Amino acid sequence: MKPQTKSIALFDDRSPVANAMRLYFQKDPDFSVLRVYSPDEFSHKMKNSSFDFVICPSHIHLPGPGLHGRTHGDPIYLYWQIPGHARDHPRSPLLNALQFEIETMHASLSYAFSPFESLEEQFQKLSRLLLTIRKYQREFVMFQDDTEVLQSIVEDGSAAILHLVRNRVRWLNRESVRLLGRSERELLGSEFSSLFPGEGDYRETMRQVLGNRDRGGWGTASCSLARKTGGVVDCTIRMRRLNPMNPEKGSLVFIEDNRDRKRLEGVLAEYQEKIASNEAKYLEIFRNLDLVVIRTDLDGSITFWNSLAESIFGYSPAEVSGNCIADTIADHGSRTARDISVLLHDSGVVRNHAAMHVLENRRMDGSYVWVAWNTLMFRDSSGRASGVLWIGQDISDAGPGGPTGTIQASWKQAILDGTDVREEVFDILFHAAIELGRGGRELRKVGTSFIIGDADRVMANSRQCSINSFEGKGMDQRMVQDRETVENIKNLSLLDGAFVIDGIGLVCASSRHLLAPGMDVRIREGYGTRHASVAAMTQVSRSVGIVVSESDGTVTIFRNGTMAKKFAV
Repeated sequence: MKPQTKSIALFDDRSPVANAMRLYFQKDPDFSVLRVYSPDEFSHKMKNSSFDFVICPSHIHLPGPGLHGRTHGDPIYLYWQIPGHARDHPRSPLLNALQFEIETMHASLSYAFSPFESLEEQFQKLSRLLLTIRKYQREFVMFQDDTEVLQSIVEDGSAAILHLVRNRVRWLNRESVRLLGRSERELLGSEFSSLFPGEGDYRETMRQVLGNRDRGGWGTASCSLARKTGGVVDCTIRMRRLNPMNPEKGSLVFIEDNRDRKRLEGVLAEYQEKIASNEAKYLEIFRNLDLVVIRTDLDGSITFWNSLAESIFGYSPAEVSGNCIADTIADHGSRTARDISVLLHDSGVVRNHAAMHVLENRRMDGSYVWVAWNTLMFRDSSGRASGVLWIGQDISDAGPGGPTGTIQASWKQAILDGTDVREEVFDILFHAAIELGRGGRELRKVGTSFIIGDADRVMANSRQCSINSFEGKGMDQRMVQDRETVENIKNLSLLDGAFVIDGIGLVCASSRHLLAPGMDVRIREGYGTRHASVAAMTQVSRSVGIVVSESDGTVTIFRNGTMAKKFAV
């Protein structure tokens, strides 16, 4: 479904900057622009309309975020200014020196145009940034609303609750004050051990908590707590870390008056349900939900299995808990099983443009799915390696020889934006490249390259280095959507030169020598002329380049003259 158009109130001070803003955002289908010319007109418009963004020069004073009596409807403010050093040089490109301050109800950040990229590229980055901020602003407000509901339940509930940080009371609810007979001021900042009749009672309680932990991390102990009046209250405490991976977040303590156990059990269940729901929404905001996330110990035994892993592989978390990851998602003795073993002992680090390892994994029903994996070694508080985090992207719905599926990774949309390349065409050629990289031609890795999209410009900047095997063939024999055409491409990949395919999937030529100048193209050390020529062609045209390395089968994707993604297959 097409995303809803975002509205912009643009304060037009009739400057070149305002004009450039108007021209760019008016032609972007994701935005609609309304110009205003004075603060009074702006205030009038804000009373009658709701805008997603307000863009204006920094010297104009407008009512800021949160001053319009709305919450979800509060716009994001974008203030522009030109630095003094740029204004002092009238011949310099002022637009490329723009600096911005972006303000929301909850935060602000600075952003500056880069003098090393075109104005069009800078505006594209700015618009993507604004859309991302707007999305997460709405989700954060919803998260705040849910948190307020949860806070009300906790404050007014009948369970006594403490939040401890470094063993001191950082927060407590009203029931804690009533149960312990002390004021909030007396309890805040006090040592947790001071709530017990004696030091020995505290140590014994902590021993019970550590020795009676359930699978959810909750430790239980029966104890007595001292009241201010000198008496004690017999109770049961339940205690766990808020974040098992980060002890700095502190611990949560439930204090149950044993006389009211049955009544408190219902409240506890309700609280746990609410906290679990809130944690899930928190993850939805700050984690990319189209990722498979699996956690294993150093021996490969599964300790965490998220919902997308369950959806893709067909196993529930309970079914895979404690199982070996290689035996669960790969055939015994297969290449994938061997690759998983290597990654388990050499996980590397997730970083920008790190090679993703494309493995053919097995589902519960015996079918196969291709997943691109990154792995991350994580460590305990002492710095020792304690497990491996597996982060995967489902890149196909079927294995080799089956129908091509859909690459479900957000990076693909970033690559295809601004081109005439259909998603279906990219998917087909991407999977063909992976098959070639894995030894798709008689178990030999084959080096080749595809230039997809903007075919007229690509053909104008290239020439034949040998016979064009597709010349004179009918349209149906040149469309990559036909399986026989793809097989023909794989056979011809042994020949020199690149394949040129237009955005709808028509193969324009094979064995093409790319002539785009590559003087300004920078590629990584170890890349050869094939990578350099494809990178250069994507810089002078609105095309996407896919290169299969003959040496190791690595598949690299180029866009705008730079490497956009790399896959170790």
